[in-house]
Amino acid sequence: MNRPPLEPANALPLQAKAAVTAGPAQVPATELPERYVIREIEGRRYLVCLEAPNIQARIEMGLSFSGATARKAPPGTIYLDGTAASAPFMDHEKQVYNLDHHEGCERAFTLATCEQALIMSMKGLDLRERQWRVFANEPDLDTALALWIIFNHMRISRNDTMNRNMLFALVRLEGVIDALGLEMRALTAFPPPFLKRIQDTIDQLREEEIRLKSEALWQKTDFLEYTAGLLHKIDRIIYRSEELKDFKGVEELARIEVGRNRVAVVVATDLGIYELEPHLMKLYGQRLGWAALRKSNQQYTLRQMDMFMPVSLKDVYNRLNFIDPAVKFRTGTNRWGGSAEIGGSPRESGTRLSPQQIAGAFRDAFQKISPLQQLSRFFLTAFITATILVAAGLARGIHLPGTLDPGNPFYRLLQHPDARFAVVLLALTLLSLLVVGLRRGWQYGLILPVARDWWLLLPVVLLGALAGGVRLPEAGSHGLSVWQLLVLGTVLLPLGLELLFRGLAHGLLAQAAPIQNAENRWFFSWPMVASALLFAGFRFLWDLPPDLSFGASLVKWETAVVFCGAFGFGLAAGLVRERSQSLLPVWLFHCLAAVALAAVSGQIPLP
Repeated sequence: MNRPPLEPANALPLQAKAAVTAGPAQVPATELPERYVIREIEGRRYLVCLEAPNIQARIEMGLSFSGATARKAPPGTIYLDGTAASAPFMDHEKQVYNLDHHEGCERAFTLATCEQALIMSMKGLDLRERQWRVFANEPDLDTALALWIIFNHMRISRNDTMNRNMLFALVRLEGVIDALGLEMRALTAFPPPFLKRIQDTIDQLREEEIRLKSEALWQKTDFLEYTAGLLHKIDRIIYRSEELKDFKGVEELARIEVGRNRVAVVVATDLGIYELEPHLMKLYGQRLGWAALRKSNQQYTLRQMDMFMPVSLKDVYNRLNFIDPAVKFRTGTNRWGGSAEIGGSPRESGTRLSPQQIAGAFRDAFQKISPLQQLSRFFLTAFITATILVAAGLARGIHLPGTLDPGNPFYRLLQHPDARFAVVLLALTLLSLLVVGLRRGWQYGLILPVARDWWLLLPVVLLGALAGGVRLPEAGSHGLSVWQLLVLGTVLLPLGLELLFRGLAHGLLAQAAPIQNAENRWFFSWPMVASALLFAGFRFLWDLPPDLSFGASLVKWETAVVFCGAFGFGLAAGLVRERSQSLLPVWLFHCLAAVALAAVSGQIPLP
């Protein structure tokens, strides 16, 4: 509420003057910490209190929301002093509040914004449960006091040591003046000396506002900078330096819900993790499950705060190691790791993950993917895979002129329908991998192999290939030599198929499901099983005779053997892919299997 500068207070009797100080007791600014800072969050500037890092205040001239928009706001929204064009309301179910006394109410009977905020705080409103956004359009003293109360709600509700009488008096007098006018100050029932003292304090707090408005600079003011300074002035009035000795500045970088009534946070501070623990419990209460402390841009310490969480940091490490570009499973030391209770980021290179990605890893480790989500991702992956295979299959039916360039070996190779299939398959799969896996090559097996235990699977891969898991190109009169057919069947086709099924399909499925690596136990992961099913389905359809119905093929013994052999081959190849973290060993094994099949079938001329 805009109002003129206050007139000087009338002179008081001598006995009253003795009870009145020149103003509120203050301490030098250097003795109190600067708790209010400006942060850029999602492209916008917000004011944040380092003691309540989950509360972010946006203050912009002219900021306004309709009543309907305000009531539909996301949970964790507070509107101050006319920002929402609506009557004041408290939606506890949605956790949306409008602290106002302008529209839709009897102004003479409605408390000012700062008094509404104080009552909510005194009634025990706990703002630690989630992230909050506070919106204001002008930092007059009524709004600034409300914002100070919101930022300091924990100290107020805990009855921490502070000059509570001064706080309550400031809020009461400012509330009366802002809602009813200067002439109604007597409603506070303050004794005249005390009323003058509080009035002088308000004058001091409004001094800069009055100057800026008188010089027509108010609308050009950086409201966030101005509000931060004003809130610090209020600190100096309400607190003594020793009352903030327990202050620990914490910047909340990311917060995420990880389960029912549990959160994981990523924070930055100068404190060590053990020194920080009690302060984090004050900030977040019993809801805090995990915390990540950023020590530098690339170094983090992880701490499990709730020892009764159903999953431990071990599960979080697995997820972080999978998604972190700085790890890629290349070494046994440069990775996220530690105990089940405390650990940290890769020691050699640090991490390349953002705070939001680290918080997401906590959630992914806790919230296992549901069967419905797995099925949904499987059908999406199957659709992408089928689209590429159909396009490659259509290329088989394209007949190239045999006299166009008969001397070109590559052109002669393309005369074979399986060669056209392989070329289109390779091109489309590589294009897809460039789109989805250019920055996450390790997820799609596009890195060099690690470990050596995957060599144990070579006999299993060969057995699956001989049982029908591998198909050689069709023989026929296409002007190709035996060796050209073998290059096609043992190099090009295996490369295209492995890039599609063990690269693209497996990588898409692994986005939301755990897979193994060279340093943990052997198991059949969902991405491995699902990609093996897709591969077996492809083999079944590829061998479907044109003169035999689909139903008849389902009961034909040879077809069943091929399907089972292809599924077993896919499982073994998937194990190789996950243990090595690379497509190179899988392609090598597929090539060796194709050579073995060609030798057994007599397509390789033996001496």
